[in-house]
Amino acid sequence: MKTKQHKIFWISALVASILMYIVQYAVFNDYLGIINSFFGKIAFVPIQVFLITVVISGILSDMEKSSRLEKLNILIGTFFSETGTKSLKYFSKIDSRIEEIGSKLKVTDSWVDEDFKNALNYAKDRDYTLNASKEDIIEIYEFLSKNKEFLMRLLENPNLMEHEHFTELLRAVFHLLEELESRENLHESSENDIMHLNGDIVRSYRLITIEWVNYMKYLKNNYPYLFSLAMRRNPFDKTAKTSLK
Repeated sequence: MKTKQHKIFWISALVASILMYIVQYAVFNDYLGIINSFFGKIAFVPIQVFLITVVISGILSDMEKSSRLEKLNILIGTFFSETGTKSLKYFSKIDSRIEEIGSKLKVTDSWVDEDFKNALNYAKDRDYTLNASKEDIIEIYEFLSKNKEFLMRLLENPNLMEHEHFTELLRAVFHLLEELESRENLHESSENDIMHLNGDIVRSYRLITIEWVNYMKYLKNNYPYLFSLAMRRNPFDKTAKTSLK
């Protein structure tokens, strides 16, 4: 039905165009002017197509992409405000090399892109060695279980399809939570069980740390007032305080 309507539309448009040329010739009796005008308009068609498909479409596409990225960064910011930063505090507390990572990721106002690049490389390549006890694991479980519904809503958000790394991060955290929930009694965890859970914690710790560095760079470049608070909540800096002196 739609195909038939399209045919009728284009035939009607063609007939209307021919009638207008006939009227123009009848009024002005200038077929050379009509021919020149006709071929001039045809010559402009490629330019018109270029302007619409390349320039205008490109501008609209960039605007749409910028809007999606902004929404995604809002989601990432919400994650760190509600869960991410607190998770890093739990994880860094059992990091046997917390002093080292604290010095490498002590973000300040003076950091430039090169500093963030070095921090990101460090976060990706460092050896994350954790020695969580039963009490530490129970504490992490209680925290994550309270935030399970929030994490699920994040994972269901279609905007996350734009960010593969952040999706992987959430899946790692969910896997850790599932591992913890599957234990009947964490207080009776064996040494092998604790070692396995340590590996799951390390995976989440590493991915959140990498994303944290990226997010801090984003705040530094776009939202200085949010960056100021994030610096004062640095989960790797034992001396960090939210209140100002």
